[in-house]
Amino acid sequence: MSQPAVAPFLIEDNYDHHYLRFQDRQAGVSLTYCQEETRFYYNVYCIDLVSLKELFSVECEFLEDALELVHHEFGTWELVSYEKKKEGCSTCVAK
Repeated sequence: MSQPAVAPFLIEDNYDHHYLRFQDRQAGVSLTYCQEETRFYYNVYCIDLVSLKELFSVECEFLEDALELVHHEFGTWELVSYEKKKEGCSTCVAK
C-alpha cells in the first residue's frame, strides 16, 4: 500500500514538517510562544536562505488565518519537506 500523496500546498496536516521554497527563499508557518500572554501564535515567515535574514513575519492567532496568509503571499512556490531523502549505501536493498 502506498502512502497518500502530499498536498501541493501547506495544510493543517503538513504545515509543521513542510515549507514553501522559491530559489533561495523559504516561507512557511511556525509556532511562536508569547511569554507575556502565555500562549502560542502561528508565525507566517519568509527568510533568505543565503543571508539568513527574515524578509516577512506576521503572527496569526489561528492556524486557518496563517495558512490563508502564507498561500496568499507565497502560494505559487514549491512545497518541500524538512526531512531529507535518505540516499547512499545505507539505504540500498541489496545490503
